[in-house]
This record gives sequence, structure tokens and C-alpha cells, in this order.
Amino acid sequence: MKKGFKKFPLTCVEYYDHSGDAGWIELDTLEKPITCKTVGFLVKETDTSLHIMSTLTDEDGGGYGGNNEVLKSCIISQKTLRKSF
Repeated sequence: MKKGFKKFPLTCVEYYDHSGDAGWIELDTLEKPITCKTVGFLVKETDTSLHIMSTLTDEDGGGYGGNNEVLKSCIISQKTLRKSF
């Protein structure tokens, strides 16, 4: 079995980002959603989301940093850049 970061695919995901504002606004100021791209290691996939990490360690048990959780309902495209290292 591959250890550390070697077992996770490197992926690029393009998606619609979320935003919020707790203040009062005028309806004509609302704009279309922002499109984002995230590149990183796909460490977990659920029925509703992807967890993409920007930083991993190669230590036993692994360390994970920079989690980006992307909701599948917001994904525009997803591409695997490398299956493993």
C-alpha cells in the first residue's frame, strides 16, 4: 500500500463558489456566482462533497493541511492530473 501523499490523486476542480452578506442590499446589486479552480490532493469523497488538500506530509499516519471542501452540486468540471505519485 502506498504511504502518505502517494495514495491520493492530484485533481483540479472548477466550481461555483459560495458567498454571503449579512447586511442590507439592493436586488440589482446581486451578481452571478464566482467561478473558482482548486488544485490539490483528493483525500476524501462523500455523496455530497470532495475534500481537496493543498499540503500533505509523508509521515506515518499522514498530516493534512489546507482543506477545501467543494460541494458536488457546485462542480462545473473535474480533472485528474495524476492518479498517484
